[in-house]
Amino acid sequence: MSELKKLNKRWAAQVTIGDCNNDELLKAASSAGCKYLFVGLESFSDNTLKGVNKALNKTGDYKSIIEKIHRNKILVQAGIVFGFDTDTKDIFDKTLDACEEIGIDGVTVSILTPFPKTPIYNQLREEGRLLTENWTYYNSKTSVVFQPRNMTADELFDGYMRFRRKFYSLRSFIKRMRVSRTNVIYNFIINLGYWMAI
Repeated sequence: MSELKKLNKRWAAQVTIGDCNNDELLKAASSAGCKYLFVGLESFSDNTLKGVNKALNKTGDYKSIIEKIHRNKILVQAGIVFGFDTDTKDIFDKTLDACEEIGIDGVTVSILTPFPKTPIYNQLREEGRLLTENWTYYNSKTSVVFQPRNMTADELFDGYMRFRRKFYSLRSFIKRMRVSRTNVIYNFIINLGYWMAI
């Protein structure tokens, strides 16, 4: 961080939530020009995290760790995925409420996509739940390529799109900024860009 500071650059990084539970590191990163961190939260469901071997993430820790990041004037871009077998139709609203409660600044949200040669691909193929093997649809953004366990494919896609629209609405931005209070003008520009891209 001391070497980065000498470069006088603004930068971002992709980290785990565990990396962020370190006040000294966050302070050094902020001082060295870090403006935001991409954090793969994946889900706000402990059952989901356990089921996908992401036990490092503990939803009960999210709030306090996000607060530490914000205290150091760093924005949080959360990676969130919808479509896990433990997800039910209420996951979209629950996730939005959680993001607003802890002041998540931005999200990169994706639809679970079983890429070839991964365990989830093998599982869904064996269970007969793949809807297509046309790889042009395997992009995590515009298509659901498998049958979800607790909702229809259309319900998953509609919920994903509804979450994106609501998250990047002005109403949600105001709620989140009341908590985050971090680089508000810069934050607004980023949110506006995502809103325009929906």
